Amino acid sequence: MKPYLRVLAGMFAGITLWLAIVELINGNVVPALVQWMFTVGLVYLAIGKLIREHRARAKAERDSLAARAEAGHRAFLAGHPAAFAPPPPPPPPSKVRRGVVIAAVVAAFFVLIGIISDISDGLDAPSEDGAVTTPQSSSRAAAPATSVAPISTEAATTARTVAPTTTVAAAAVTTVAASTAVMPAVVCMDLQAAQDTIQAAGVFYSRSIDATGEGRPQVRDRNWIVVDQAPPAGALFGEGDAVLSVVKEGEPNGC
Repeated sequence: MKPYLRVLAGMFAGITLWLAIVELINGNVVPALVQWMFTVGLVYLAIGKLIREHRARAKAERDSLAARAEAGHRAFLAGHPAAFAPPPPPPPPSKVRRGVVIAAVVAAFFVLIGIISDISDGLDAPSEDGAVTTPQSSSRAAAPATSVAPISTEAATTARTVAPTTTVAAAAVTTVAASTAVMPAVVCMDLQAAQDTIQAAGVFYSRSIDATGEGRPQVRDRNWIVVDQAPPAGALFGEGDAVLSVVKEGEPNGC
């Protein structure tokens, strides 16, 4: 097999190995085993010949060394001057082609970039519903504190009159700050398209959870289908408020 074809086989072996790991993470054992078999075959095509050649060369060197030792021993017993001659120099190591090395480095680089982009595309495990804390409660808790100022009877009366207005204004500001966009309808979209739609509406951060309750991480967003959303379409929402319930593509989803 040509060296460059071996490099290509090694690159595809890295890709199929990553796909096998992804399938195993998603709980798909049979597809993972199929990918593993493809990986083993591609690895054999990539380095099988090199291993065979190395083993054959090592065996030939051992046999040659044993033959020279036997011939030297016989010459020594016969008193032949050849027994005292220095051994021949070892054969030079085979040269590594620079182009093959460069091609292997480039292939490994592309495989690594693909894995990193795949991970960044959706290797975030679903977070719990109560794990995200927003600053809304602190703003609401701080608002009533400004209404307590008993300096005099007239000031107290003014404070009691102004306090509801201040509290309502603070609550309105908090509501506007927390609800920054209108929730779009994303049910029956794949998870990647749903996230893109939510970001286009003006909210960057949304969450996704496994609708089956098994807690499976959404490694590849395009392989998951949104079956429920919270809040519903048309409601106001902010960063971290959107929770998308998803199932894997091919599972019952009602779409």
